[in-house]
Amino acid sequence: MKSKSLCLVLCVVMGLGGCSAPKVAGNLAPPDTVWQDTEFAYQPSLVTETRETVFALDPEVVRSLRLDDGASRSTERRLDLLVARLYGTNGIRLSYASGHTTGASETWHNKRGDCLSLTILAYASARYLGIDAHMQEVRVPPSIDRRDGVDFINGHVNVVVRHGDEVRINGQSFGAGSLIIDFEPQIGTRRSGQWLTDKAIMARYYNNRATEYLVQKDEVRAYAYYRAAIETAPAFGPAFGNLAQLYARHGLLSAAEQLLRQAIALGGPSYSPLRTLHALLLAQGRSAEAQHYAELLAKTQDEDPYYWMGLGLAALREGRNGAAISALERAASLTTGFEELHFHLGVAYWRDGQHAAARRQLAAMNAINTKDPAIAMLSKKLQGKAPQTAVY
Repeated sequence: MKSKSLCLVLCVVMGLGGCSAPKVAGNLAPPDTVWQDTEFAYQPSLVTETRETVFALDPEVVRSLRLDDGASRSTERRLDLLVARLYGTNGIRLSYASGHTTGASETWHNKRGDCLSLTILAYASARYLGIDAHMQEVRVPPSIDRRDGVDFINGHVNVVVRHGDEVRINGQSFGAGSLIIDFEPQIGTRRSGQWLTDKAIMARYYNNRATEYLVQKDEVRAYAYYRAAIETAPAFGPAFGNLAQLYARHGLLSAAEQLLRQAIALGGPSYSPLRTLHALLLAQGRSAEAQHYAELLAKTQDEDPYYWMGLGLAALREGRNGAAISALERAASLTTGFEELHFHLGVAYWRDGQHAAARRQLAAMNAINTKDPAIAMLSKKLQGKAPQTAVY
């Protein structure tokens, strides 16, 4: 994804649950036979970051987050301080930048970072302030960023803050429940997701760093970091799939296949392991087996609302309103309670001249969440009070 200015979203989520269990077949821990230490001259010492160093706050961050001795230490006061210091006009005004994952202190000094980097800094800062905060991974429409021959399939994480009373933050009022602090808001980011432990976050950190080294063609470090990701959180499927790509480059096809089957067994929102295993089997002339995974991939995508949302949003951006409507209608038939989906489908109908259908989507949004600002935005468009070129 292209670098962009930070857009901070705070929203309420009611009844947020704990971590959802991943789909797993058999033992989580990979067998020792999967490692190829000799091939990649494995050195554990190449992985230099630890949980302590990644989440550590720079002394400058700590000073900026200190509450005055006489100040109120309410949840509201602490949340307002967190938002003001990290994202306010008088704070450092962090910005989103893809391509490099950093720990909390480095992100603070850089004043930018990718989604994971910004989430780590916000989480560590919130916990320092004594705020009940958690990190979560949420599903978003699949997005692929190709750099130097490597496909980055972007996941998404954000921070959830629990609070028992109504609070007013950054001039906005929020009822009791949970707030989501998000740095790259998109469809799906306001929904509850899978809560992540510190180990789960570290696995994602190591996986991102490994992929950076893969792009740099430093395969020895890439291997060390992928191995660290898997050993830190054996339920994190993408690291298995990514390590399989490295193995395939070295002709280690049997080991790569073993990793891909484990990634598929672990589940997850990415279709990459299915695609990669299909290609791997085809390259070996195992057409019948490959066809099974091709059919599984097609079936999985057809039943996934996020897949259809991704297609619909891409068509909407390109002005293909008919295709957008078709894909978003398919997504709507597969899910409920998704106000962002109704918004984009309403926009697609409106642009296509189907104003009655657009109004029905507005009504559906209003039935889900009467306070959603997108309702007012879409309403203005339907009344002709906003230009067609307005940014949604």
